[in-house]
Amino acid sequence: MANDIENEVGYKKPPKAFQFQKGRSANPSGRPRKVQGIPEMLGTVAKQKVLTNGKNGPQWMTKIEASLTQLINQAASGNLKALDLLAKMMICFPETVKSKDVEDKVTSAKAKLLELLEARYGSSAEGAAERDHPSGQ
Repeated sequence: MANDIENEVGYKKPPKAFQFQKGRSANPSGRPRKVQGIPEMLGTVAKQKVLTNGKNGPQWMTKIEASLTQLINQAASGNLKALDLLAKMMICFPETVKSKDVEDKVTSAKAKLLELLEARYGSSAEGAAERDHPSGQ
């Protein structure tokens, strides 16, 4: 009778010959790895380190840091495409620009504009603005 209980076959009771052996996996190859998508690969490649030569000698930086450094250097040297791309990036990431820096640039630009107007129209830009309007109207 004890022998019948050991050989019983049914729901959740497979025959002894078909049961998993001890120490052997049912899925030896395991679950396949997740295939990386473009965002994951982009993040992995952007974080790779490269050796660059700067003014302080060779230094290590990530590829994304090196790329942004080159973009900003090209924009500063007058490359209009680089300047356009940099402006678009700064619009997308407004937290990169401090409000104090923007205010300083605006006041500097206003001062330069006034200097140009004074140089073009004479002693004062206000007088030039008055000359543009017809008198008596």
